[in-house]
Amino acid sequence: MSTMPIPPVDGRISWLRAAPLRAAPLRAAPRAALLLPLLAALACGGGTKTANDPVSADKTEIAWKDKTRAQRMDWMGLQVFPRMKSAFKEFDESRFSGFACQTCHSDKMEMVDFRMPNDTIYALPLENTVQSAREYDEKVTDFMVNVVTPKMAELLDMPVYNPETKSGFGCFNCHPSEG
Repeated sequence: MSTMPIPPVDGRISWLRAAPLRAAPLRAAPRAALLLPLLAALACGGGTKTANDPVSADKTEIAWKDKTRAQRMDWMGLQVFPRMKSAFKEFDESRFSGFACQTCHSDKMEMVDFRMPNDTIYALPLENTVQSAREYDEKVTDFMVNVVTPKMAELLDMPVYNPETKSGFGCFNCHPSEG
C-alpha cells in the first residue's frame, strides 16, 4: 500500500496509509435509485428534441397511410399534438392557451372517430381558397399556409398540396368546403 494525501479538512494535508483504490459495491436499493432516472428518461424518449424540431427522418418509421388506427392515435398524441400545440400557442398564446385535440377535431371527435375534415371549423370556398381566406383573416391564413400546412404535411408523410396535381396535404384535409 502506498501513502497518498488526504484532502485537507482543517487546512492541513494529512498523509495516511490508503487502501488500494476500488469502487465500493453498490447495494440493490442505491443501484435501483441510480437507474430509475435513466429508465424514466429512456421511457420518455430521453432526447433533447422540442415540439418545433423537424420530425425524425428515420426511414424505419411507418408512413401515416400505412399505420394502424392504434399507431395513428399514438402518433397524433406523441408527435402531432405537441408540435401543433406549440405552433398554435406561439402564433397566438391567448387565443390558443386551451389548445386540445378538440381544437382541430371538434367536441364530437370520438363520435366521428376523429375523422377529418371537421365540419365545425371555418368552411373554405373551393375556388380561390387561399385568397378568400386571406380576405377573411390574413394573419390566420398566413399562419395556416406557412406553418400549419407544411408542418402537418411533414408529420403525415405527405407533400404539401400541389394545385396542379391536386394532391398532397392542404386546406381541405382539415377544413370543410363551402356548399
